[in-house]
This record gives sequence, C-alpha cells and structure tokens, in this order.
Amino acid sequence: MLVILSLFCTLIVAVSLLGGVTPLALVLNHTRLQIYLSFSAGTMLGAAFFHMLPEAVRMGSPGTVRWSAVGLLSLFFLERFFSFHHHESTDPKSTDDHDHDHDHVGHGHEHGETAGRALSWGTAAFGLGIHSLVGGVALASAVAADFADRKALGATGLGVFLATLLHKPADAMTIVALMLRSGVSSRLAHLVNLGFALMIPLGAALFFVGVGNLSPHSTSALTAVALSFSAGTFLCIALSDLLPELQFHSHDRFKLSVALLAGFFLMVGTSAIEFVESAL
Repeated sequence: MLVILSLFCTLIVAVSLLGGVTPLALVLNHTRLQIYLSFSAGTMLGAAFFHMLPEAVRMGSPGTVRWSAVGLLSLFFLERFFSFHHHESTDPKSTDDHDHDHDHVGHGHEHGETAGRALSWGTAAFGLGIHSLVGGVALASAVAADFADRKALGATGLGVFLATLLHKPADAMTIVALMLRSGVSSRLAHLVNLGFALMIPLGAALFFVGVGNLSPHSTSALTAVALSFSAGTFLCIALSDLLPELQFHSHDRFKLSVALLAGFFLMVGTSAIEFVESAL
C-alpha cells in the first residue's frame, strides 16, 4: 500500500511542479484553460459520487455521508475568508479573468479586481495549500479503503488519484501566475510551488499518523469519515469551477459540456471496471 501511495504522491508532485512551470514557459488562453478545468471538475464530481461516497458508506454507515456536508462547507468558508477558488490564464492579452461586467438577473455586479476581489499570491497559496493538504488525506484514505477491502489497489484509490492528478497543475499554475504578476522572482516562485506540491504527500502522511495507533475498527471508521469529508471538498472544488460557466461561458457551452462529461464518465468507467471484477 505504501509503495503505491508513494508512487501516486510522486506523480502528483511532478505534475504540480510542471503546472507551476507553465506560466513561465507556455501561454494557456482562457478557452483552453476552461476546457481543461471542465474536464478536471468532471473527474472530481465522478470521483466523489462513484468512488468516495459509496466507499465511505460501505466502510462506515449511511450516516457517514453527512461528513461530506462538513467537508463542502469547510472548504467553502476557507475560500470565503482566505482565498476563493480561482484559476489564472497565462495569456497576458487575456482580460477574461479580471474584467467581467455582467448583469445577474437584473442586478449589476463587477467581477475581478475592480470589485475588490483581487487575489494576492500569499492568500492564494495559503488557501490552495490547505485544500491540497485535504486532498492528500483524501488520496490516502481512498487507497487505505481499497487495501482494507481487497488487499490491493481498487477503483476508489485509482479514481481519487486521477482526479487529483488532473486538477493539481491548475492550482499550481494559479499560484505561480499570481506571483509573477506581483513581480516576484521566478526563483521564489519555484520554491513556493515546490512547497505547494508537497502538500499532497504531507496530507497523506498526516492521515496515516492519525490512524497509526487505532484499532482496526476505529481505523475503518476514521477512513470512512475522511472519505466522506474529502468527497465534500471535491464537490466544492468542482462546483466552484463549473458554476461560473453558466453565466460567463455560454459561447463555449458545447466544448465545455463535452469536456465535463468526458471527465465524469472517466470516473464512471473506472467504477464499472471494479463492478465487473466483483461480479466475476
């Protein structure tokens, strides 16, 4: 189990570091970023509904699902008071990320720096770092649930790993892009990105420290709670990426919808593989 989890953490750290390099090396315009985020959000929705919540109920009880509400609200208030979930285009000519002036059902609202919601890279790094720490707990609890059930990696651990792997680069890209826009040196940006990348393995380590001295029954119960709580955070992250599309991205609705469904059905497919294996 620890070998597989270490491999997963290593791959996630690698893609996070690559995501942080993107603002320094490539231009990712707004439309491409939104397509990627839609696909990533689809995987997180699918992982929550088809892997994490069913496994939490199996290891705990139907009441364990209530912890997903705690996870969703915890991340919501974290983002409300420290850093809202936001992703930066790396195209310097793009203004879509900062200057939205839209009318919401008859009420005018400005979105972006003019509305006082400008992100500093410090608050962004703190907020995204905390939810990455929770992501490490999610990954560790998912892998632990698989090994508790079948003594091998299953669809739950694989699904959470894929969802985390696909979403992590966008968060790293946001932090580095904000740092560069603030005039921070590329060297410091790389160091901060490295620390951010290590939040996933740190979260995984904290999970195992927490369950290390517990009885098998208590370990199973805590793993179920961690899975349900983490599913709530996945839902919060996915919806924070998806819901703005309803208002601001009607011009790309077909492409974004296809990307969302592609990510969602990727998770459906991995859960189907496990269902077939259990039936044989």
